[in-house]
Amino acid sequence: MTNYGPIGWVPAPQPAQRVRSKVAGTRLSRWSVFLGIQSVVFGFLLPIPILAAVFGIVALCRGTAIPGRATVGIVFGWSGLTFWGGAIAIAIWSMHVNYI
Repeated sequence: MTNYGPIGWVPAPQPAQRVRSKVAGTRLSRWSVFLGIQSVVFGFLLPIPILAAVFGIVALCRGTAIPGRATVGIVFGWSGLTFWGGAIAIAIWSMHVNYI
């Protein structure tokens, strides 16, 4: 008994496995921490903390060589969004108190 198939039988080729590079995640984590720091400095621009949080989450999902950068970007992005939420809440409360 041999391990060979019948004559003329050729095994099916294996599909090529796509190797995911961590380069894209690492670039996104760098952008995430950069935008996170910018959201602390330029907190008045709303898209910056949103982009910092989104880039950090996508970088962690894709896989990154330095997950700490992505985490810092997420934390700074969420802190910027929390600032925006607090500022909007105070503005609404102030208008409610002054006009009613």
